[in-house]
Amino acid sequence: MSLGLRDYKSRRRRAFRWKAFKVLLVVAGLLAAGLFAYEGGSVLARQEVFALERRVVELEGMLAELQRRNAELASEVDTANEHQQQWQSRYEAEVPQGESRELFELVHDRLSSGVAADRLAFVIGAARNRQVCDGPTQTKRFFVKTPLYEGANDSVSFDRGTLTITARGETASDAEGNREAWFDPASPITVAFAKIGGTTMEKTGVLPMHHAMVHEGSEYRFTLQAGPQGFVNITGNRCKFP
Repeated sequence: MSLGLRDYKSRRRRAFRWKAFKVLLVVAGLLAAGLFAYEGGSVLARQEVFALERRVVELEGMLAELQRRNAELASEVDTANEHQQQWQSRYEAEVPQGESRELFELVHDRLSSGVAADRLAFVIGAARNRQVCDGPTQTKRFFVKTPLYEGANDSVSFDRGTLTITARGETASDAEGNREAWFDPASPITVAFAKIGGTTMEKTGVLPMHHAMVHEGSEYRFTLQAGPQGFVNITGNRCKFP
């Protein structure tokens, strides 16, 4: 009976040791799996950190390149602005402006039309502010043509009828906005100076208007002002030319 008890206890010890071994085996397996997972995660983390560090280096290189290019562009803009200012200063210094520009264009037009350069030089050289003019000035008046009026008294003549002046303008309106037959003196008008058997010269502007022209070897100076309703008063004077 004591032998059977010893066998029973011996089996229980073996069974306990086997269970303990299996538990240790499971724990060792879990520890090994955890260690493997940790090592794998560490490797992945190091790879991600390395990739991020490499990307940071690439971005820093791109930023440096962009900054360099931006500095180059800023320098090019400064150079272009400097050149533009130089050309602007040169243009203002060398290209005629205002009255000088008008005279330059007039001389160029005369040369293009065949007038000899020495003749232009003579006329310009002979020009003086003080002029010798004939007797008293002549003042006349005429109707300004409009889209609603064109008829009698719409022209005047000077120099024995060899020079005829007409004008056309915009139609005036009354306080209610109704269109009138006469012209609007506040709007620009176009005045035509026609030489008999010759050319017609036009000038557009707001009254009062001044105009000078050469006709039959004399210089004519005209001043146009708004007259009575629908009329323009024109004063003409003939002066020696040049």
